[in-house]
Amino acid sequence: MKIKIESILFWLLIALLIGLAIWKLFGSPTDTASIIAVALFAAGSEILIWRALFNIDKKTSMGFMRLSNDMNNKFSRITNKLENIERMIAKRKWQK
Repeated sequence: MKIKIESILFWLLIALLIGLAIWKLFGSPTDTASIIAVALFAAGSEILIWRALFNIDKKTSMGFMRLSNDMNNKFSRITNKLENIERMIAKRKWQK
């Protein structure tokens, strides 16, 4: 399994967020400092989550574009074959 830097950063930010909350329970940091740190850690983890979601969305849209292209190619082949069959039928009608 390949571990990406985004995954490591996400879990590090979550760990820091939990660590800060536990540290705050013992009363060490000031209220303002802890609120700022919690906001920064939460924002950082949200940004990493959104980035991962956008990457998934991009891969999904590329897959659908490939599928659409494949379907268009197959439909054009079917259309060509049907046109050939129609031409052959028309030729046989004129020959009789």
